Amino acid sequence: MSYIVIETHGSPEYAIIVTDTDGKNLVFEIREKAEREAADCQEGFIFEL
Repeated sequence: MSYIVIETHGSPEYAIIVTDTDGKNLVFEIREKAEREAADCQEGFIFEL
């Protein structure tokens, strides 16, 4: 399975998919890595793809 992290910045209108330094969406194959990334966000949510 794959996972993405979405950061809402306080409300759903401002939701973005977390990206790398090149602007590409970060996709995680291991949930624990996605959880670590979400923990670095202000309001990060993990979604399974």
